[in-house]
Amino acid sequence: MSQRTGASDQLDDFAAAEGLRLDQATGLRRGLVAFRNFMVKKRLGAAGVLIVVVWSLIAVGTVGDGGGWLGIGRYDSRSVFEIASVPYADDKLANALDGVSADASDADLRAIVSDPDIFGAPAADVNVQGEMVEYALEQIEVGLLLDTLIEEEQIEIHDGTIVDVDSLLAAGTDNPLITASLLGPSGKHWFGTDRAGHDLFSRVTEGARLSLYIGFFATLIGVFAGTATGLVSGSFGGSVDLVINRILDAVQSFPPIAFLLLIASITDPSALWVTLSLSVLGIAPTNRIVRGSVIQIREMPYVEAARTIGATSTRIMGFHILPNIFAPLIVIFSITIGAFILAEAALSFLGLGTLDVSWGKMIADGRQFIVYSPWTSLWAGLALTSLVFGFNVLGDALRDVLDPRLRGSR
Repeated sequence: MSQRTGASDQLDDFAAAEGLRLDQATGLRRGLVAFRNFMVKKRLGAAGVLIVVVWSLIAVGTVGDGGGWLGIGRYDSRSVFEIASVPYADDKLANALDGVSADASDADLRAIVSDPDIFGAPAADVNVQGEMVEYALEQIEVGLLLDTLIEEEQIEIHDGTIVDVDSLLAAGTDNPLITASLLGPSGKHWFGTDRAGHDLFSRVTEGARLSLYIGFFATLIGVFAGTATGLVSGSFGGSVDLVINRILDAVQSFPPIAFLLLIASITDPSALWVTLSLSVLGIAPTNRIVRGSVIQIREMPYVEAARTIGATSTRIMGFHILPNIFAPLIVIFSITIGAFILAEAALSFLGLGTLDVSWGKMIADGRQFIVYSPWTSLWAGLALTSLVFGFNVLGDALRDVLDPRLRGSR
């Protein structure tokens, strides 16, 4: 009793803080109590809510300069990063060591390579002289400087003297910068970089926006259309029901992947067409569930009473039937979003999705580097798995709560 009183007091305080009267807060109180009970009793569902909320915040909160209002994702997903070129540094070190004794001490070598001017004006212009000095000192520290330069065919040893060799096979010696390809996770690039030098964290967050955008709007269109056809089909029956269901049966006769491939082959690769093609796949399942619920509800006494007093079919569908099928619609919506997010990733993986940054495309691009640079596919795969898992467990939990036949079963 004390626990219930405490929770009630908290809700009263919340209502007072929002400027609501007690009678206005009644619906709010019920909603908050229901949400609290859901989060306590349905642990997997609660986890799904948290996952979906976190990804939604990331998708929305990282838009804009400086990582958005969340302050993360500091880079543009299309920015190509560059780092100091090792071949360029080796070439300049070979020039600086030309004529030096091969038996020179480490102290003498450090004195030579510590001068940033040996790396030339191009390195100074892009501010990588310090990185090149650090690289050279590290090579001396491990005793590999001369061996590395010999292996790279930058120097040769003649009569105990280092001789600079301008090898025609040495590539990349004219540019002090190279693309920062396949760098591992670091303080600068939290998830590392891909083969093109893009920051993976920025691309993962942008991929979240695309996935949620396509998943939400494709589901919204599909569920809305399926609800409308299900209401009409179940309410009127007869030839109307027959025509609608035969058309949807024809659509369902196509395997989903074949239908998506067909649409992708005749349309431009854009988020709009992917959204519309996925939404078509959501119409028939929604129609089937809504139609079954409408057929059951239309025989209820309150519907018969409304029909007796002269309510039109439109009014009966809108005011008496539709409010009573919201529960299954909520479940359909949450589960379908996860399915459509996965479908969009599959299309992008096959190269048939949008031209924008996509988790599926990131996974496909990183396949050939999975052994040496697993992070190129790992982060996008984990993001996709977590978001789809979140929507699926949320949908399952909502079904358990809202479906009277399953209420209390788990």
